Amino acid sequence: MKKLLSLLALLLPLVVHALPFVTTTSPETYPIHWYQLKTNGLYVYCTSNYWNALAVSTSASTSDEYLWCFISLPSDTIVIYNKAQMAYMKSGDELAWDTDDDFINFVEEDSGNDFYICYRDLMRQWYLDYDECYGFASSAIKVHTFTAIEALVEEMPVTDPPTIDCELFDFHCVVTATGNGEVHLYTNGNEVDNPYTVYRTKEDQQISFTATAQEEGKEMSESYITFTIPKLEKPGLVPVDVTLSPYDFHIPTNYLNNNGSEGYRKLFDKDKNTKWCVVNNSGAWQTIWVDFTSDKPIIPESYVLTTGNDTQYYSGRNPKAWKIYGKSNENDDWTTLVNVTDGPSEGLGTSNSTDYTFAIDNINTPYKYFRFEVSEINGINIGDNNYTFQLAEFQFNAKPYQRGDMDGSGIIDVEDVNAMINIILKFKNISDYPGNGDMDGNSIIDVEDVNALINIILKLE
Repeated sequence: MKKLLSLLALLLPLVVHALPFVTTTSPETYPIHWYQLKTNGLYVYCTSNYWNALAVSTSASTSDEYLWCFISLPSDTIVIYNKAQMAYMKSGDELAWDTDDDFINFVEEDSGNDFYICYRDLMRQWYLDYDECYGFASSAIKVHTFTAIEALVEEMPVTDPPTIDCELFDFHCVVTATGNGEVHLYTNGNEVDNPYTVYRTKEDQQISFTATAQEEGKEMSESYITFTIPKLEKPGLVPVDVTLSPYDFHIPTNYLNNNGSEGYRKLFDKDKNTKWCVVNNSGAWQTIWVDFTSDKPIIPESYVLTTGNDTQYYSGRNPKAWKIYGKSNENDDWTTLVNVTDGPSEGLGTSNSTDYTFAIDNINTPYKYFRFEVSEINGINIGDNNYTFQLAEFQFNAKPYQRGDMDGSGIIDVEDVNAMINIILKFKNISDYPGNGDMDGNSIIDVEDVNALINIILKLE
């Protein structure tokens, strides 16, 4: 029996009491268990004072001032941290901003669910002691124990889920993931560029994407979505802004106003208050024309004639018969694009400063040089006593082009790739082609545009 008691006496010191709380290694290591501290029936909270920071209340609270967590340091010391002040207890009831403080408070275990709060000073150990008259004080003897009552378990905050958007273009779509912190985009289990380009093909495509986002100090979040990429039926058309510039004209030598304030250049100045006006004082009307060029090759699908500012009173000045010619190169022969023999029946009205639009049919060739020719006018007006012609404006509406159709053929093929390469190598200018090869919309024709066009061709074959 004596031997058994001796053995138990040796084993009893090895009994380890379980801590009455859960520790963490830092205030940023999750999950964090937050506790209320209770002693003598009072709840300990932290004020905003650096000195005498601790106070007590008879009422429990879950506000941050009343919440404490226990930090386990590598030295096997457990210190106490306040959620509101983001600081540690020290020297009894003061605050420390890091664990290196020499006088930081630490926990000393007691039996059961209680523990002491103490610190070391001058090789002595002082215990936190609540005195009803003087608040917290320090004593060299163990007087008051504390109890931890769990109030909150704080999990690591989660980053807001990212969003995944798909923007549709003529030949492709762009998938973009956006969110807070570091954002990544994946498809088919592989990380891809963000934004990520998907080219449209002859069939609809269903593609699933995953995006992740993670802010520092927060858990990663994910989003999932499946997009249906519509098949490429007919690419969207891009409008063409046409600028016309006159460079030559012809009128008989005996006509008036051939190059004055109402000369032929007024027909293209985009001002309805000016006009080209030609007066014939020598009998029957004779043909006149003006030659002009566009800033780039175009396929005209309609044209606009704007009447003069006094046509209501001088309707005889409107053209009755006219032609429009075109050619692709300066030395080519003229091709007749329009031939009108009776302007009024075609819809040219007599209101002042009014636009009248006329369609041009069956034109699929790009032209850069043009001639507008007037061979007959409506007649002589009372007050004119002669044959007089006038129009305020002439303008083309060009056929919209398919992006990538550099040569305006209506087909995206190798010739369009060659055209892009000619531009990049500076063998040709952008203005030499009717189409637009800026596939990615960055206003530059470069290798990326060539790659995009090749991908389209390969996937359309």
